[in-house]
This record gives sequence, structure tokens and C-alpha cells, in this order.
Amino acid sequence: MKETAAHTIYSYKLLYRFRWRFVGYLFQLLLIGLSLISHSFMLQVPAYTLIVALAILPVIPISHLVLFRLYALLRGHKPMTTADMLVSPWWGAGYPLPIPLSIYRGSELTVIVGSMAIAAGAYVWLWEGYALTLISGTLIVALPRLFALLASFRQPSRSRVKYEDRGVAFLLTDG
Repeated sequence: MKETAAHTIYSYKLLYRFRWRFVGYLFQLLLIGLSLISHSFMLQVPAYTLIVALAILPVIPISHLVLFRLYALLRGHKPMTTADMLVSPWWGAGYPLPIPLSIYRGSELTVIVGSMAIAAGAYVWLWEGYALTLISGTLIVALPRLFALLASFRQPSRSRVKYEDRGVAFLLTDG
């Protein structure tokens, strides 16, 4: 006897696509520069001495990726890591197929809140320049995730989310 597998093909209608483009990256760089200037006023040191504190910024995408993978592991999801890791505001973390809105919101909230908690926890152990840079950098780097998360609340509850290159797409099945 020959067994046949039942295949279901879904087609999706694009509701909204959120992409973080060049202007978004420039906005983030501007905010990082402004935060360094404000930190120099707060600490009463020259701004150029705080440039060394930028060395702590690579910790942020690593924490995003680790938190995302940890959330997916604990929830039993199958995440994927893509090659766009160095240029995406999602740092290469995502799912290969469209996921329900609730899973998207849970994973993004975990990454945003978790990375802020890590930065706040590390604040007491670091030199003030590094600590302030880590806190403000975590908030600035999380802006694309936060804006996309806020945009998800305007979508119907039965929609799905597809991680794309430098963005996310909110989809709705037509079936």
C-alpha cells in the first residue's frame, strides 16, 4: 500500500511590512552620538573620553540573540539564524515560516525586556560611562523591535508574522 501525504498550501495577503532602512540606522547612530554627549555632561568629562565606552555595544546584539534563542528553546519553537546577522536590527534571529502574532509578541517582548533587565543588572558592576552607554545603547538598539512590536498591535489577531531581511511582514491567510 502506498501512503500519500496531505499537503496544505497557504497563500498570504500582505497586511503591513515593517522595514528598518538606512534612515533608521542613521537615526540610531545620531541617538548614540547624542547619548554620548549627554553622558559627558552628566559625568562632567569630555565626550571623546567616552568613545571608549562604545566598546560595550557589541554585548547588546549578543544578548538579543541569546534571549531570542532561549525563548524559542523554552517554548519548543524552531528558530533559525540567518546570514544577515550583522546588518539586521533582529541580528539574524527569526523563524523560517510565518508564525502567529502571539508567538511574535512573546519573543520580541522577551528580547526587549530581557535585554533591558540585563543592562540594568550590569549597571551596578560597570564604570558609569560603560553603564550609561549600555543602558542607552540597549534602548536605542531595541527601537526597531519596539516599533515593529507596536505596529503588531494594529494587525488582526489571526494574522501571522514572517521575519524578512531587515524587517518583518504581517500576513493574513486567505483560506
